[in-house]
Amino acid sequence: MPAGRRLGRDREDQMQSLQLTSEDHHARLLPHVDRLLVLADMVGHVDCDAIHALYEEEYAFIVGQLVPHMEAIERTLYGQVEQVLGGHHSMAPMRSEHAAMKQLVEELGRYRRHAEGCSWSAVEGLALRRALYRLHSILKVHLAEEELYLGVLEQHLDDAEKDHLARGIAHAMTEPL
Repeated sequence: MPAGRRLGRDREDQMQSLQLTSEDHHARLLPHVDRLLVLADMVGHVDCDAIHALYEEEYAFIVGQLVPHMEAIERTLYGQVEQVLGGHHSMAPMRSEHAAMKQLVEELGRYRRHAEGCSWSAVEGLALRRALYRLHSILKVHLAEEELYLGVLEQHLDDAEKDHLARGIAHAMTEPL
């Protein structure tokens, strides 16, 4: 293969598809999102040790991967979407969902001290289940909606802009899932 052609191909290989990068990350997030539902269903019905191990695993994922992903998406993607859509507040509902999810994460963090010995009361167990169910449901809808916005960006941005955004999303996932 001629050297010039190889350089062009190397550049193509380096270009990251915005849609594919996001779909890959969402595909890696969704099993964890679905485990929130499993975990909520376990509270009050399953052996405490099984709950604690899964709770810690998913909480670590949430604070170590999900929250940084949300912050990076908000930093890199939302401004571009607002620019394309012509409104500075068009992403306000998505930002509000991020705020709601962060509050739920804080709530889950408060239950960590109870999780180790399953020392929550029936009322606290119910509140924990509510937080897990809410976080699961918001995330499912939120991730699907992000995919819609990515389609808009794919149609309106040039390759360099898409590559820049894809790299920003990829940077958010600091560790393999």
